[in-house]
Amino acid sequence: MKIHIPRNHVSTMLFFMIFLLGAVLRFAPGVLAGFPVNDGGMFLIMIRDLRLNEFMLPQTTSYNFSDIPFAYPPFGMYVAGLMSELLNISEIDILRWLPPLVSAAIIPAFYWLARQIFGSSSKALMSIALCALLPGSSDWLVMGGGLTRSFGILFSLFAIGHVLRVFRNDKDKSPHLAILFCSLAVLSHPEVGLQVMGICFILWVFHGKGMQGVKEACLIAGGVLLLTALWWLTVLYHDGVSPFLSAMHAGIHETLIASLFHSIFSMQGGLPILTMLYLIGVFAVLRRREFLLVVWSLVPYLVDPRNAPAITIFPIIMLGSEGARFLYLKFLEAYLKTFQSRGDSVEVPSLLAVGVFSILLGYLFFTAWRQTSSLARISLTQADREAMTWVKENTPAEAQFLLFTNTGGVSPMADAYQEWFPALAERRSQNTLQGLEWVLGSEFFPYSQRLIALQSCETIKCLDDWARQQKIDMHYLAFKKGDASTALMASLRTDGGYRVVYESDTALIFLANR
Repeated sequence: MKIHIPRNHVSTMLFFMIFLLGAVLRFAPGVLAGFPVNDGGMFLIMIRDLRLNEFMLPQTTSYNFSDIPFAYPPFGMYVAGLMSELLNISEIDILRWLPPLVSAAIIPAFYWLARQIFGSSSKALMSIALCALLPGSSDWLVMGGGLTRSFGILFSLFAIGHVLRVFRNDKDKSPHLAILFCSLAVLSHPEVGLQVMGICFILWVFHGKGMQGVKEACLIAGGVLLLTALWWLTVLYHDGVSPFLSAMHAGIHETLIASLFHSIFSMQGGLPILTMLYLIGVFAVLRRREFLLVVWSLVPYLVDPRNAPAITIFPIIMLGSEGARFLYLKFLEAYLKTFQSRGDSVEVPSLLAVGVFSILLGYLFFTAWRQTSSLARISLTQADREAMTWVKENTPAEAQFLLFTNTGGVSPMADAYQEWFPALAERRSQNTLQGLEWVLGSEFFPYSQRLIALQSCETIKCLDDWARQQKIDMHYLAFKKGDASTALMASLRTDGGYRVVYESDTALIFLANR
């Protein structure tokens, strides 16, 4: 399989410039943060669990001492574990650098897919420009947790392209590669695997031809089941279907309309560039009675609204490329008419097009860089890590903690401190949510709301009532200063049932004497 690089000198230059700028944006957050961005603590422990189990899938992960089934698709953890084992690189460094590396590889992979869809290098170049430089487009892929998300997206692009080739009966089609990349997508990320199945169904509807298409679809589906069997059969043997059913409850909470609206009408660096180009592109393709990209941009919201934006960004970007092409042709048409009406000789303003394209690249890069700098700030600080090290070295191994890290109603699944604490402090956090999507089932989101309510407690009575209702013990309370409730910290300082055992400029830890 080749990723075709444009041969035209200007196109080649633009391709490599886009790739370089996109790679800079993807590596910058880890460089600025000095630590994996945002999440990844649970994956750190799962990688270590694999290594300790000699790369055999364990039944549970030791993360947060919660007996969570090791049901997560393991491809990314295997890659990270093997890299750490063979190259003698720390798992934390791998979580810092491997996600942006894979995320950068998505840029040429998307160019290859766009070429399959368009058969045009100019539209494909516009597509990867938006993919590489659109502010926020790679945020979730370059984080520590992007270890699985980035692999899932990368393999999904190759899977979709090869499945499309099979159903279109292209000369260079390869069912074996279609099966391989679909399997790798399934083994990389649970929601991406589910979405790839939905997109493959769309491709079959549009391009599957009679019984031949049915046979090819069955061949691909059977091959994927076979190649992924070692993983899902192991999980079924240990825990049955309950982890998968539980994870499904965690994945369909986001409403379809809200998720769709946010994806299409979100702002990119202050200007809704992609939104405008997408809507124009929808008009352009519908006028030609071409429906695949439009359907592809909508159906994932029916499959899994929460994860759909990460999947639909690619057809939305390709429709945006169609919109840009439409505007350029209309401009060219007006340009030619203007000079022809005056009787002047006319030359196609290709340099003008390249100039406008370069200005767009510059605008997107600098607005994306501003967001990249903000992204680096959601990583753990050195002071955060020092507090967790103190906990590891100065508290009993069986100690149980309540963490107070934000009062702004932030989802516990997006709280870096709460996720990394069990991994770095090696103590149980009673209010860390990560991993519980595999065990809580329909209780996942109600429990998440109760954890948010805990963060808003400002009195000891509120804290005690919450702990009693949840039937949990708390030996220590750890506060992240500046983000946690100052009223609750002040109340605890004056209450004889709690004693300060650690304090720094950024952290405060109480021992509960009750």
